[in-house]
Amino acid sequence: MIHQRFREERSSLGIVLRPVAEVILENNGFAVEIPMYIDSGADVSMIPFRFGRALGFKQEGEDAIQEIKGVSGAGVPYILKEVTLVLNGKRLKVRIAWALVEEVPMLMGRMDIFDKFRVIFDERNGWVDFEE
Repeated sequence: MIHQRFREERSSLGIVLRPVAEVILENNGFAVEIPMYIDSGADVSMIPFRFGRALGFKQEGEDAIQEIKGVSGAGVPYILKEVTLVLNGKRLKVRIAWALVEEVPMLMGRMDIFDKFRVIFDERNGWVDFEE
C-alpha cells in the first residue's frame, strides 16, 4: 500500500487539508520530483505549460490541441502526452494533459492511475491510500 499525506494549505476558507502525492515525472531521461494534487474529479492528470516544456514536451505535427473544462466551465487547451509517473517507487506510463497555459495546478487525475489502485481518501486521518 502506498500512503500519501494530506497537506494543510491556506485558502479563502481558512486552513484546508488537500490530498497531495509526492511523485516523480520522467520523460526522455529527465526526471522531476513534484507534489501533485490528487483529484478524483479530474479525468486526466494535468501539468502547466512551462513544466511540460521543462520535461521536454514539444508540439509535434501529429499532436491535436484539445480542450478540457473544469468546474468553472472555462476551457483549457492541452495536448495529450505520455510520461512515466513514479509513485513511491511504482512506475506507471500515464497519459497527461500538457496544458498550453500556465494557470493550472499540478493535478493527478484518474486516467491510467486510478484503474491501477483502490484509492481511499481518509481525510479524518490525513491519508490517501493507493492499494494495488
